[in-house]
Amino acid sequence: MKPGTVIIAALMLLGIGTTSTMAWDEYPRFKVFGGLSYVAPLGEDDVTIDNIEDSVEESNEVGWTIGLESRFNKIIGLELDYVNATNDVEFGGQVIGDVHMQPLSATVNFHVIPTKVVDLYLGPTVSYFIWGDVDLGSTGKFKTDNDVAWGASLGLEIGIGKTFAIMGGLRWMNADIEPEGIEKIGVDPLFGRLGVALRF
Repeated sequence: MKPGTVIIAALMLLGIGTTSTMAWDEYPRFKVFGGLSYVAPLGEDDVTIDNIEDSVEESNEVGWTIGLESRFNKIIGLELDYVNATNDVEFGGQVIGDVHMQPLSATVNFHVIPTKVVDLYLGPTVSYFIWGDVDLGSTGKFKTDNDVAWGASLGLEIGIGKTFAIMGGLRWMNADIEPEGIEKIGVDPLFGRLGVALRF
């Protein structure tokens, strides 16, 4: 190969690498976010309590969420977040108490539309659900076990300025709750997220 050809090829590779680096530098590598989380449990199971069998389900409620994401490159990022919400527990359509949920989640985000203004991403999620006791008021409490769940997330950000963004998203998790002395109850919550983010 002629020396001139080698030099031209090297310059082309250098140019491609520089262009790639510049393009990556145009995107945020880290973000922190917070906002509201609407929790809509989709699961419902029949259980027996005090020799009475009926359906148990949780109410839809609004909680809050905080989190952060670190991007490995323009397309792939790792998101960690925390949700805090309290849902009523209904037995046979009647509210008998409430339960506190605090899922800690990790999501691998794939940014399929990674522009500075519009950022659309999705990916698999795994969560560690920290369940509070099922509080029955003056009647007492059912202790619960924590649970690991899996699911999927979808998110959208609208950038406003260099660092600020409005964000929203959906997440479904295959989560159960197991009060002491009662079989597992499918909760399968759908989370709706609306908040703001700072991107750096």
